[in-house]
Amino acid sequence: MQRYTINDFNRNYPDEDACLERLRNRRYPDGSTCEKCERETKYHRDSGRRSYSCQWCGHHVHPTAGTIFHKSTTSLRLWFYAIYKMASTRCGISAKQLERELGVTYKTAWRMFRQIRKMLTDDDNQRLSGTVEADETYVGGRRRGTNAGVPAKTVTRLPFSGWQSVRGGYPLP
Repeated sequence: MQRYTINDFNRNYPDEDACLERLRNRRYPDGSTCEKCERETKYHRDSGRRSYSCQWCGHHVHPTAGTIFHKSTTSLRLWFYAIYKMASTRCGISAKQLERELGVTYKTAWRMFRQIRKMLTDDDNQRLSGTVEADETYVGGRRRGTNAGVPAKTVTRLPFSGWQSVRGGYPLP
């Protein structure tokens, strides 16, 4: 497994334009046909904006629209660096640490942190299926009036110790 280092990051994303180009290539892989005039085209970068325009009809393509970067005045390079730090740090990174490393306000760092976490979460809320392995955990609810980590005397949760296979939320025989 090859490691992605800070030098690799700096080489791949030296400036704002490289980040925007990466977004455009990921969102519009078939970027040679205009959506509006349907002609073969070469999109040109609009100066001062995070968009590209068609050489024939001037139709604008906004790679940041509908993403966590939409309507953000923070540099795309700072966003990409924050994603890099959150993905490469072993134990995670706090919004306060992002504030210090990016040189932005805490409010900006916290917003970026929340948006990146939200992007990384899976919103399908589906139950686990197939064989699921759990190690030393309790499955079930917590009785009111008991400590969170300690089961009540009348156990309402199923204890699992060691690796046991579970299918559909119930222990296998």
